Amino acid sequence: MKTVSNLVSAERYDFPDSVRAFLPKFAVIPLRKAGDENFTCIVHENDMVTEGQIVGFSLKEGSTHKTYVHASVAGRIVSIGKCMLPDGTEGEGLKIRMEGAFSYLGKELRPVEWQWNSPELLLSTIEEKGIVNTFGKPKDLALQISECKISRGRFIVVRLYDDDPSHVTDSFVAKNHTAQVIEGIHILSLVLKTQGIVLLMQKKSALEIKDDEFGNIPVFKMEVDNRKYPSGLVQNIVEMVKNAPKESGQEIFNDISEFGLFVDPETLFTLYEGVVLGKPVLESFVHVSGNSIRGAAMLKVRVGTSIRSIVEQCGGFVVPPAKIIVNGIIMGAEVKSLETSITKSVKSVSFVPARNLSDDKSSPCIRCGKCRTLCPEGIYPDLMYRHSIGGKQVGSDMLASAMLCSGCGLCNSVCPSRLPLSQTIEQLRNKNEVK
Repeated sequence: MKTVSNLVSAERYDFPDSVRAFLPKFAVIPLRKAGDENFTCIVHENDMVTEGQIVGFSLKEGSTHKTYVHASVAGRIVSIGKCMLPDGTEGEGLKIRMEGAFSYLGKELRPVEWQWNSPELLLSTIEEKGIVNTFGKPKDLALQISECKISRGRFIVVRLYDDDPSHVTDSFVAKNHTAQVIEGIHILSLVLKTQGIVLLMQKKSALEIKDDEFGNIPVFKMEVDNRKYPSGLVQNIVEMVKNAPKESGQEIFNDISEFGLFVDPETLFTLYEGVVLGKPVLESFVHVSGNSIRGAAMLKVRVGTSIRSIVEQCGGFVVPPAKIIVNGIIMGAEVKSLETSITKSVKSVSFVPARNLSDDKSSPCIRCGKCRTLCPEGIYPDLMYRHSIGGKQVGSDMLASAMLCSGCGLCNSVCPSRLPLSQTIEQLRNKNEVK
């Protein structure tokens, strides 16, 4: 596996705690992503909703599990229509004007004895509370669990550090909410009926997890140098664990594959809140950074809050941002509007001034080969790009190699022609010609 050190100059603030973001006067709750057609909205304009009330759901074809959306604030629905999504696309959502009493905020939430519940009942709770797995592309956690059918390598793989070196959200949650994260692993191990647990921690981590924390369930702990990139994606983790030396009795972890359940601290924290405290996913930890913003922060933000509101809480702009990037400088997406809503899957927002950006005008490929040399998966991004724009066509075997792409974006970072190589490979993955 090829890795790169110091790929970005990350703002490694050691936040002692998170700050609750301002409650939004209006919350815009996304209901439907671009291209999704199976979402059902169960409320109407002028309806009053309570905090945590289910307002919509989707149902994947062939599945019985619903993906629920909840109102993050109490108030009146003033409109249902288009909204901006944090992946840079446009979707459909409902706008709530905040008013009335809250059901969870400011209330003492009493823990329940979840250990006596059956795996089936716990899975139903995970579904009802709308818990999303934010490891990589966001996915409905209950659906992931129900679709995990493998008998060998049925592991829970926990990455306790950040996948993108430009934000610190997952490492913050792991450090500051360790007990909740550990309890989340306990819950998940019971629901998944796991064969083992893989814990990946950054080197010199201060996290303390006892060797016998999970009873008779086999546990494999591994320290990772997360200063090197990529080190937190599924392909990287599978390769590292397979190649790591193991003690007697740990050979079972050689069966690790991409078909296990990979989770991060933020997912486990929301799992804890949903199962133990009965609270649906109403907010996210968001790392706010960038040289355009007056102050960096770790905020706990209500779903549906606009990016504009975050800017105001952090003191406004020092200089106008040339780009607003969600979920990491390397792996994230650019958004064009400050009215974009924070969703369950948002971990960071970076405000980048023009002086920190290189020239992003593209030019023809110069065939330098840098993208091939640096690609951790041995893919030829330049050839796939040429294929996609109607140039020299490649064979089916070459196209099939696009399925190996982890989406790390290293090819983009070294391309002197500024070609959208990673995005092109993603498009090829989604086309029917790639099997």
